[in-house]
Amino acid sequence: MNYEKHNEEVRRLLQQAEEGKCERVMMELAMNPRMIISDPMLNPRRITFEEYLKNPQIMLEIQCQFQEYCAESLISDRIMGFENLQEITPYPDFQNVLEGACLGCEIAFHGCNEPGTKVCADETTKYELLKNTRPLTDPLGGIVSTLLSHYEFFKKKREEGYTYKGKPLGSPGMAGMGTDGPFTIACSLIGATQACMDLYVDQDYMMELLDYITEAVIARNKALRRCYGQPEKSKSFGFADDSIALLSLDTYTELILPFHKKMMRELCTGEEPGWIHLCGDASRFFPTLVRELNAGTFDTGFPIDHGRVVRELGPDITVKGGVHIETLRAGTAEEVANAAKTILEAVKPFTRKFIIKEANNLSPGTPPENLSAMHEAVRRYGYYK
Repeated sequence: MNYEKHNEEVRRLLQQAEEGKCERVMMELAMNPRMIISDPMLNPRRITFEEYLKNPQIMLEIQCQFQEYCAESLISDRIMGFENLQEITPYPDFQNVLEGACLGCEIAFHGCNEPGTKVCADETTKYELLKNTRPLTDPLGGIVSTLLSHYEFFKKKREEGYTYKGKPLGSPGMAGMGTDGPFTIACSLIGATQACMDLYVDQDYMMELLDYITEAVIARNKALRRCYGQPEKSKSFGFADDSIALLSLDTYTELILPFHKKMMRELCTGEEPGWIHLCGDASRFFPTLVRELNAGTFDTGFPIDHGRVVRELGPDITVKGGVHIETLRAGTAEEVANAAKTILEAVKPFTRKFIIKEANNLSPGTPPENLSAMHEAVRRYGYYK
């Protein structure tokens, strides 16, 4: 690949984006080190997620390999080529188990496949959850203390001059801030079925549980911000809450939205629009989230009608979305290109703030050729008139 030509184009597009006048749709990718761990071709040592989460040296080594792989093989509209990387940026990576583990869930490891958490309460024991005050009084304890220990390990390695193939370490990423969302965490704690049922049959309990979770999220975010030398309130705040896709708009607005508002009040000043990640069929919530939470960017999954969403939200809202991750993983290059073309032609007449990407979070084993086909489709069909 001609990195020089690609990177020249990317620099031009990034400059145009800052000025609000991109000549074409831009492409980005969401991906993480599971791309390495879960792919036997890239992980011949068969390092497990348990080893990765518990051993900061292994975490560092995998992340170095991952960042090299991204720079060399996974094309998007960013600077490509390992030789063009100024540094490697490690960060404490606990996938999606951090918040459940914070509140008492046991981590379920599955070898080289992504870990999850086990439901830690049922109908008979769910009230015991509310007696665990540690997440409120000691928000830096438990798994968060491990996260901070990994952060300090990376800082020390940087100070010692650690390099990977000649690349130094940059300042570690400040991980652990943000949230998977109060209702999604509730589903992790008591199970999705129980959480949905309790919104109707045991609403007092669910309101108490959601308030407890929200307070724990706020306490952890503020404590970590203090540790990282950051202000307790940022200008904006972004979060996820994928499990609200299980709910109606009316149920969300009445029962869940107040907790989202509480997080926003406590964690940001609202000076700048926030962002929200929602997988699943969640576009019915978008207008409400713009109006009630000042959401300015939506990171979407599937299924979604991209053309309808950008028409409804208007040209001032950024929407990220794109080709289904399974099409990218198992489809042909032609199928990927056709899917990208369909999306691009649906959105271009209505907005210049659409970003095409995978929908959502690139799967291990995705052929780099399919990403190249997607990028070529963007370069062919993504230019605005």
